[in-house]
Amino acid sequence: MARILIKIGSALISKNNKVDYDFLERKINEISKLLQENEIILITSGAVAAGMEIESLNQRPKDTLELQLLSGIGQIKLMEDYKLLFSEKKITISQVLLTHHNFDNEEEQKTIANIINSYLKQKVIPIINENDLVNKEEFESEYKFSDNDILTAFVASLLKPDLVLILTDVNGLYNANPKTTSNPEFIELVEKIQDEIKQMASKETNHIGLGGMYSKIIAAEIINKKGIDVIVANGNFSINDIIENKVKRTLFKG
Repeated sequence: MARILIKIGSALISKNNKVDYDFLERKINEISKLLQENEIILITSGAVAAGMEIESLNQRPKDTLELQLLSGIGQIKLMEDYKLLFSEKKITISQVLLTHHNFDNEEEQKTIANIINSYLKQKVIPIINENDLVNKEEFESEYKFSDNDILTAFVASLLKPDLVLILTDVNGLYNANPKTTSNPEFIELVEKIQDEIKQMASKETNHIGLGGMYSKIIAAEIINKKGIDVIVANGNFSINDIIENKVKRTLFKG
């Protein structure tokens, strides 16, 4: 039995400023099958997008307080969506909200690890998100967790999964931004993350998210140092096909 950490980015989970329910349903069907033989940890973005849907907003606000308020409203809807879809598969989920401060001391890290490991033993899927309501750094200039990419690195470093999947809206790493460059070279394998690799990564993102490929590479670098493989791939592909290398993906070797 393998332990797999899956991160779903905001560019995937949101569509037209709403939670993409059809996408979520497809991923949950795939995850439920994986759960039969694996432990699954899920990190999800999407609280702000869900809040925007509730408030009928067409543009992501820039004001930090407004974003925090939206995330608080939206987190409830996001988890309701997950709960409904997983319950159809008779799978129990738990909500785990974290900030980077939770990783600042050893005692809190032990607590997080004990809780999540206990859920996994019970076949409960822990669904982790940034606690935007109290951690405004997510919305400010340094973007501490950058669309949950760095949160993914912290969680992986703590819980030692066998594999980390970072799902986004592009196939993986190109040598130039595939959204603005014609025929960029696709990078299938990265054995060591060097400056050259970082320079390839776009810091651009969609209007909902905060990440971009650069933050995914930084996350992969942190995780690789723990000896863990990271796959960055297009979440519109089947998760099983991504794992089995049947579709384009970038593997960062740990």
